[in-house]
Amino acid sequence: MNYKKLLIPPFCVFLLFFTWINPHTRPLWDLLDQKTFEFLNPWVQTSPFWQNFWAFAGHRMMDWIHDLVMLLFFALNIKWAHSALKKRKVAELVFSIVFIALIICLVNGILFPEFIHIPRKSPTMVDKEAFRLSSVIEWTKVKDHSRKSFPGDHATTAILFTSLVFHLMGRKMGFIALLYAIFFCLPRLIVGAHWLTDNLMGSASIAILATSLAFGTPFAKVCINLLEKCFKRKERCPKSTTITKTS
Repeated sequence: MNYKKLLIPPFCVFLLFFTWINPHTRPLWDLLDQKTFEFLNPWVQTSPFWQNFWAFAGHRMMDWIHDLVMLLFFALNIKWAHSALKKRKVAELVFSIVFIALIICLVNGILFPEFIHIPRKSPTMVDKEAFRLSSVIEWTKVKDHSRKSFPGDHATTAILFTSLVFHLMGRKMGFIALLYAIFFCLPRLIVGAHWLTDNLMGSASIAILATSLAFGTPFAKVCINLLEKCFKRKERCPKSTTITKTS
């Protein structure tokens, strides 16, 4: 058990979340949400280039590009690893893919919609003067509003990915992943589909708590070890050969 990983990140998350639900400090978070939206939303109000850029950045096709970029992080990690560690790095990749899919499915897909009801309208549904990108973009459907904006699915994926990189690849790669995660989250913030705290209090809390439980306990290590053993066993399996008899 790694108590540092298991206890410190969740403690910070709960402390931050308390300030968000506390009526005395909540207005400060609401002000941060509003100011962040007012700063980002004008980005798409006048420039056709940025309107099309952020429309594409929030398009479903971009999700596939994000997946490829995240895979690239792990592919480089495998390539740069010592030959004796390559199987383990592959095991870490498989674990990360399954772990992210599992958290998104169970927490964002089932737990919040079915059991934890936090009704929250997105900025464009609260601010009647907000600019809606969908009013000027016709070539694709732009998601610029939501009646249930908490938490953000894209942000959960991005922050889970970043947390996994920090745990598995170290701080240097982790900070690079963090920069990419910010870009990953920007389209929904700019067009007004999510508040900043939907990502900070919702998505980040889910990602940090999930990875703290996984790496603070033996869970992640056991899963990765089992996958690594499977890959090594498969490699050691003798290949079937055909013996031909010559007369």
